[in-house]
Amino acid sequence: MLSLSRQLLALLRLNLKAGFVPLKATAFAAGFMFANNLVFFTVWIIFFSNFSNIRGWEQQDVALLMGLVAWSVGLSLFLAGGVRDIARVIIDGDLDVHLGRPMHPLPSLIFSRSIPAGLGDMVTAWLFWFTLGGQTLTDLPFLLTMATAAAVVFVATNAIVQSAAFWFPGMVQLAEEVLSLMILVSAYPQHSFGAVLKIILYSVFPTAFIGLLPVEAIREASMLKGLGVLGAAVVYAGLAYWIFNWGLRRYASGNRFLELR
Repeated sequence: MLSLSRQLLALLRLNLKAGFVPLKATAFAAGFMFANNLVFFTVWIIFFSNFSNIRGWEQQDVALLMGLVAWSVGLSLFLAGGVRDIARVIIDGDLDVHLGRPMHPLPSLIFSRSIPAGLGDMVTAWLFWFTLGGQTLTDLPFLLTMATAAAVVFVATNAIVQSAAFWFPGMVQLAEEVLSLMILVSAYPQHSFGAVLKIILYSVFPTAFIGLLPVEAIREASMLKGLGVLGAAVVYAGLAYWIFNWGLRRYASGNRFLELR
């Protein structure tokens, strides 16, 4: 276990170093994402200037939601940007590189790339939390715990979708669209959705564990709901690991898919 941790840290360190080269491009990508998030939130500022709340949620609550989603997505892209490449690596037959490493190929894939734009999301989160969301530094440990657990759900869900390429080679573009849809839905106040849709958001498309439930846990200071978010992180990470291993039985180098019986 200690050896695996050291290997992952070494891999992460190398990819983060590569992600900051060139530095100007990194700063531009992060700055653009920061500005993009602020522009997106102006829509909510305009909305709340005309309406007082959305089923009990006020502007502060939406700012808290935006901060949680920004941190979870930003952290995922900055540290685990390789999750976006899993389908392409499978289809191109490039998984051999990761299979040859002295660790399981899934974490090797996930931590194989750093996307600098994620830094812009992470910086935005602090603005949303403490300037617009009414949070204080005493809330920070719980905020970071919930947002980081949400990041695990985000990465794990995307790994599951990307792993579908073991069975469906045309998943590359669809997986990217699912990622974008997850971000969009997570950043919307999901408490206003109907019962059937909420069931979906708590199961096959678990954006509720990225946005809605973490916000409710923080608003209500609910340890039970906080444990629900942490439990979801464990469950979806385990599910991603299991599905990837299942699909790995079908993989052969050189982009050949073999069904093992």
